[in-house]
Amino acid sequence: MKTSLLILFSLFISFCSVGSDESTTTNPNDSTSEPSEISNNQTVNNIDGDINYFIASTVSNEHEEMLKEWVKIAEQLYFSRSSAIVDNLYPIYIVQLDRDNAQSAFELEEFYCQFLEDEHKKPFRWDGYDASRCADNEWSQEEYERDGFFVQPNGDVAGSAIMSIRQRDGYSLFLSRTHDLPEHASSMGFVTLHEMFHIFQNSHITSTDDYDEQRIINGRKSGDNPDHDVPWWHEGVTVYFSYIDYARETNDLSWFKDEMECTLFCEKDRYGNKSRLTIYKESGIKLNNIRYDENPEPIDSQIGYEVGAWFVAYLVEQHGEEKVLNIYSLLDEYGFEEAFIMQFGNDYRSYLEEFDKFLDLPKENILNILQNS
Repeated sequence: MKTSLLILFSLFISFCSVGSDESTTTNPNDSTSEPSEISNNQTVNNIDGDINYFIASTVSNEHEEMLKEWVKIAEQLYFSRSSAIVDNLYPIYIVQLDRDNAQSAFELEEFYCQFLEDEHKKPFRWDGYDASRCADNEWSQEEYERDGFFVQPNGDVAGSAIMSIRQRDGYSLFLSRTHDLPEHASSMGFVTLHEMFHIFQNSHITSTDDYDEQRIINGRKSGDNPDHDVPWWHEGVTVYFSYIDYARETNDLSWFKDEMECTLFCEKDRYGNKSRLTIYKESGIKLNNIRYDENPEPIDSQIGYEVGAWFVAYLVEQHGEEKVLNIYSLLDEYGFEEAFIMQFGNDYRSYLEEFDKFLDLPKENILNILQNS
C-alpha cells in the first residue's frame, strides 16, 4: 500500500503552500505497513493502492495513529476480498478533522481544494452540496467564503462520511472526524471501518459512473417509492460489519452484543425516552421506507441504520456472513432485487415481513441470534 501524508501545520511554520498564508508539509516517505495475508481459503486481492492523508493541524498524534491503524485493518478485511474491484478502490483521500476546531478544518480545506486542482484539474462535485470552496462556480465559492464542506453552514465541523466515488470523481474522499479519547476510542475504530466498508461496497459497480444509478444498484432505492433514498440495506450491512469486525479485532465480542442490544433496546432522550425498537413499531413505517431525511417525527435515518443492522444479523443467523458479503459481486449484473433472491432464496420484502414478526418476540429470543457471532 502506498501512502502519503499531507499535514496542515500552524501559521508559524514557514514551509509554504501555493497561494496561501497557511503552512504545509508533504512527506511522501511516510509509510504504512503492508496488510498481513488473510489466513483462509478465499482468493485475495493484492493491495497496492494510493492513500493520501490530510490531517488538520489540531488533530492529536493519537487520533492520527488510530486512524491509520484502522484504515490498514479495513483494507485487510474488505479490500483484499476477491470481489472488490481494486481499480475502483484507489486513490483514497482521507481527511482527518478535529471536531472541536472549525478553524483548523477551514484552513485544511483551502489546502485540499488546491490539491484537487493540481492533482485532478477539476473542481470538487458532490450531489447535495450546493456550495463549497472546492466547487466549480463563483457563486458557490462566494457563498462559502467563510464556511466550506469541511465546515457546515451552522459552524459545526463536518461528520465522518464518504464524499465522492472513484468511478465518477477519480478518487474516493473519506472525511473522518475525531472523537473524545479515551472514552470513545471505539468510535475511531468502528466508524473508520464503516466508511471504508462503503468504499468496498462502491467498488463493485463498473457499469455506470452515475451516482443515482449506483444508488439503485446498491439497494438505496428499495423503498415503496423508488424516488426515495433509503438506508436500511446499504447502511444496515455497513453498521453490522463495522460493529462485529471492530469487536473481533479487539477480541471483545461482548462489546458487539452490548452495542447491538443497546441500538435496539436502550431508551434515548431524542425519542422521548423510548427505544428505537419502540419508535419503529409505533410508527408503522416499513423499514425499507425509512429515508435518509424527511421522515415523520420521531422517526429518523438512524433507526434505518440500526434496525437495518439487526435485519442483517437476522439474515446472517440463517445464511452466514459470506452470503451477505458475496451479494456485492452480483449487484452490477443482476441489480439489488434479483441478487437478493439469488443469495437468500426469497425477495427482500418477504424477508422484511418475517423480520417484523421476529421483532415481536421476547427480548431474550431476539438477542439469542447474536450468540453464534
